Amino acid sequence: MIKIKESTYADEAWNTRLIESNLATVYQSQEYAEHHLHEGRRPYFLQFFDDQSIKAQLLVGTDKRFSNNTIKSKILKNISALKQIYCYWTYGPVIFDKEYSDEIYLALGKFLKEKKFVASGWQNPFCTSGLYNIGNYFQLQPWSTFIIDLTLPKQKLFDLIDSHSGRKNIRRSQDRGVMVQQITEENFHQYAELRALEQNVNLTNDELEDRIEWWRSVKRLGYSGFIASKNEKPIGGILFSSFGKHIIEVGIVRSKEDTSNHYYSQDLLKWKIIEWGIENKMLYYNLSGFNPEPQSAKEEGIFRYKKKWGGKRYDFSRLFLK
Repeated sequence: MIKIKESTYADEAWNTRLIESNLATVYQSQEYAEHHLHEGRRPYFLQFFDDQSIKAQLLVGTDKRFSNNTIKSKILKNISALKQIYCYWTYGPVIFDKEYSDEIYLALGKFLKEKKFVASGWQNPFCTSGLYNIGNYFQLQPWSTFIIDLTLPKQKLFDLIDSHSGRKNIRRSQDRGVMVQQITEENFHQYAELRALEQNVNLTNDELEDRIEWWRSVKRLGYSGFIASKNEKPIGGILFSSFGKHIIEVGIVRSKEDTSNHYYSQDLLKWKIIEWGIENKMLYYNLSGFNPEPQSAKEEGIFRYKKKWGGKRYDFSRLFLK
């Protein structure tokens, strides 16, 4: 029988087990709990175990600040749900023994119910078993992503990119004078200002400093990024995490100038991230997901764009506690 041990602190072997599982992402790391705290959320470290050993682990964040934007409204049965604590996780549980997958999800559902949480979470694309008999606890939303295997040779990875809408755009961007540099604390303000421009927001000095401070905090989690410029003017950027040698995009910005002039900065930026991943011996580049059942032309476009990079498709689920 699977039991759950909860704690607000990680045990000494938390990250070791995570990395050795080959399911490591920043969202399940000990360091990310510090980020939860920095953002005003309370983290819980959950260990799933039987009499023999730990079978899985899961880092969740809890937040009293609840909004309809953070979870599907269909799971809100009445107004009292707005007073509940929202619990969420990304890319978990991290399951070490897949034979126990069903029991682990059942134990998780029971735990969340007893806590009276409003909860949702994303499975790890590499670990999707365990959903056979969870109907009493969770509703499922299908989701998918493309993941690039960075252990392949560089030329092979380039050849896997769609020739017309991928490789050609990378060359076009280079030919049109787009330059790419890695984001540092000294130039992060360019990315922040570009993000604000995209959001049609005027940043105050204090707000800009807050965003720079956020960058300092996530840098400690292994975040990095690249920014693209034309004639020394920023026109695009991408941030990403790389904990556990698993690159995951976390922030994409693009200027109207880049779009209207067809500079294709996003294509060049992605290729630079692939090159960076190869040079730094990363294992995977996760393109951050898409709706496998697109509901709009925009979602169909996202699917096509991510597919063109030649990664392998992985289907997984988002779970909503009933």
